[in-house]
Amino acid sequence: MTSEATFQDVARRAAHCLFHYQWKLWFWGDSIGLEGLLDASALTGDAAYFAYVHGLLKGWLPRIETRSAFDYTAAGVALLRVYEQTGNRDLLEGAYRHARYMAGFRKTKHGAYMRYEDAAIELPPELPLEHPDSESVRRARVAVRNGGPCVFVDSVHFDGPFFAKLYHLTGERQFRELALDNILPQIELLYDRNERLFHHFWIETSGQPNGVLWARGNGWGLLGVVHTLEWIGADTIDAEPLREVLRQSLPRLRDLQDESGAWHTILDDPESYVESSTAAFYVDVLCRAARLAVIPLDDYRDTVDRAVGYLLRHVRSDGVLDGVSFETFPSTRAQHYRDMPRGSMSPWGQGPLLTALLSYSGSTKKFAAARLRAKEEIRAIG
Repeated sequence: MTSEATFQDVARRAAHCLFHYQWKLWFWGDSIGLEGLLDASALTGDAAYFAYVHGLLKGWLPRIETRSAFDYTAAGVALLRVYEQTGNRDLLEGAYRHARYMAGFRKTKHGAYMRYEDAAIELPPELPLEHPDSESVRRARVAVRNGGPCVFVDSVHFDGPFFAKLYHLTGERQFRELALDNILPQIELLYDRNERLFHHFWIETSGQPNGVLWARGNGWGLLGVVHTLEWIGADTIDAEPLREVLRQSLPRLRDLQDESGAWHTILDDPESYVESSTAAFYVDVLCRAARLAVIPLDDYRDTVDRAVGYLLRHVRSDGVLDGVSFETFPSTRAQHYRDMPRGSMSPWGQGPLLTALLSYSGSTKKFAAARLRAKEEIRAIG
């Protein structure tokens, strides 16, 4: 039996790792890392993690109009959550400015916002200097092919949830419409209704997805769907496509779970390695979908419990979630995903771990009172 103290200890150790991470503000994965730190405060009652996120975001606001290449990956939901707790109008104004920026991108003929015009195909990851392959990977980065404009499954998590949360906090209908305008075309391009899973990306020049059912990508996509659903209203008629994705995908994920409790990095390829961030993403997705009554949690309790068990077994003594793959740039070759090295200490590993711990604790009665106490403490601090 996992105790409240165990969860809080794991959360503290995992969250402290992110204090030493070199945030790019912004890059793929930053958003879930900051959301994880906010959840660490909610789970432990320690305001240090909340304050850290608050400080990062306040530091970003003065240069918000000085755009970087990946500003569309900015932690919009975290920004709004901090505003929700503090009432700081500067944060809300920053969210409005970010919304204008996000709404200004061109669209594909399918209506999907095009965020990445020059996708770096098979760009190698940034390995730590002490990694044995770091030098060869550094040299390989100069020969990367420009894949042209592509729509990525990661954006399902960056776009729809941000606009949906902004609508939830302000009541302004334009943001609800923008949430759906973003996420529904992304689903059309990326979601494979035969496989009941997401492809990693869609290529505008060919009009086709890449054909690889990358596991962490499905975590990004499904978490984006469930977040958007949560904040636009889970029972509304126009949210039915989102509910349908969850009802179709989650049974498939349950069937694909490895006996270890996590999932293979290519979901339908049991020869590919088991990757740890998958367990974290899917615990969060399943618990949230159950809270919205999209699925009955009892039908997935064993799946969730096994995934949580995997996570707890794979958190090292220093708090790092072991077995997380490095940043995975796009490819049409499945072997690219199979060969991606693991051992990353990153926001896309630590962040989902923290969000999963909080979601799981909220779905388990024995943690309910502790979670309520922690939320009240953070609210008082904010």
